[in-house]
Amino acid sequence: MTRRYCIIGAGYTGLAVAKAYTDLGLDYDHVEATAAIGGNWSHGVYDSTYLISSKGVTEYPDYPMPEGYPDFPSAAQMRDYLRSFAAEFGLDHRIEFDTLVTDVAPLDEAGLAGWRVEFADGTAREYDGVVVANGHYWDVDIPSYPGEFTGKQIHSKDYKRPADLDGPRVLVVGAGNSGCDLAVEAAVTFGNAEISLRRSYWFIPKYVLGIPSGNFDVGSVPVPRLVQEAIFRSLVTIGMGRYESFGLAKPQHRIFDQDLVVNQQLPYFLKHGRITVRPEIARFDGRTVHFTDGTSAGYDTIVWATGFKTTFPFLRDGLLEWQNGQPRLVSHTFAPGLANLYFAGLVAPRSGAGMLLMNSSRLLAEAALLQQRLRTPVGDLYARISEPSAEILAGGPELRWEVLRGRWLVRALDRLLTARALLPSPADLTRAVPRPTASAEIAPRRRRLRPILAAARLIA
Repeated sequence: MTRRYCIIGAGYTGLAVAKAYTDLGLDYDHVEATAAIGGNWSHGVYDSTYLISSKGVTEYPDYPMPEGYPDFPSAAQMRDYLRSFAAEFGLDHRIEFDTLVTDVAPLDEAGLAGWRVEFADGTAREYDGVVVANGHYWDVDIPSYPGEFTGKQIHSKDYKRPADLDGPRVLVVGAGNSGCDLAVEAAVTFGNAEISLRRSYWFIPKYVLGIPSGNFDVGSVPVPRLVQEAIFRSLVTIGMGRYESFGLAKPQHRIFDQDLVVNQQLPYFLKHGRITVRPEIARFDGRTVHFTDGTSAGYDTIVWATGFKTTFPFLRDGLLEWQNGQPRLVSHTFAPGLANLYFAGLVAPRSGAGMLLMNSSRLLAEAALLQQRLRTPVGDLYARISEPSAEILAGGPELRWEVLRGRWLVRALDRLLTARALLPSPADLTRAVPRPTASAEIAPRRRRLRPILAAARLIA
């Protein structure tokens, strides 16, 4: 019987999933809510965006980026690369653009019978499985403070170029990767800018000894967390030195408890007096912003670089278990208790994700094939070796190890099911063995049959 799947999202992650499904011969519909390939790279980044992970760890392993690309390609180069990847493997012809998913619901309690997908145009289709690859950098998160700010406000996702700012007084709220970039861009445009920090961050240099810092987070062997932390704290020491010399408080959280910021320009502009650090906002009064340290200043524009919420508006309430704003998943992929619903790319790795995305997409494809032969969700079997978690931050080696374990498990289960089809049932094996009359003959025969019977019971 022909089985068909639905892949939601044609960005960096969705394209990797489509390639993996194509390679394994799985039929699918690929839907994209916008009119372009690339996901966040096509509609959610500013013109001056550059990768914070080098091309060597960002490119798909079976489709290297052009040799002429720099170590850190621009957003425009990344978009060209993704379009070229889709065209090279014939993925672009299968994408249905401007196709918004509005509802995804299981056909039975656990999704073993498949899923029903509804679209904004009122149509609906039934699939054997659904891959959610719509990304988690699109639903903006803007904090609320007392009072009202009457100047211009814009979130980093909606910012494209300096013309989007009313100057010259600009306050950037948040010092993640986008916040640092936009504070620097505002300072270049207007001569200076200010940045409000609720907490301090760990700043990682882009290069260490001429090597892109993300390359220190590669490898397939899991490294103890304490060792990883020691490595990255050393990178911070080399790149930053003493935080106090930049007018910054030293971070109080462990280095991997929050997103790392890969940026060397913010410290440079701090040292040159082009960017001023402010504490958290306390309240607004027209165009005046009051801060928690009792100071205040007037601004023309506030740029909210405050991140995003993880949401899936097309998934019904109760399908997922949430914790601290993130769904609890097995290996960032499987929802406990549900079959044929897979999540792709719902993780924030510390380095480039090219190899990781392709291998995890292959895990999805292999799991989809295995699920066709099972009467229980694959994720529930995987949960026996990997506890469900809502943690979204992870290092490269541990993520690659997690994916590798998943692929081993899927292949082992596939072999067991194949063996089940070839072996007779335990009852048949028992009936086929004649009852010996001499007790001396019983023990040797039972010992020879014991592993066969045990294997048969396991896969029955």
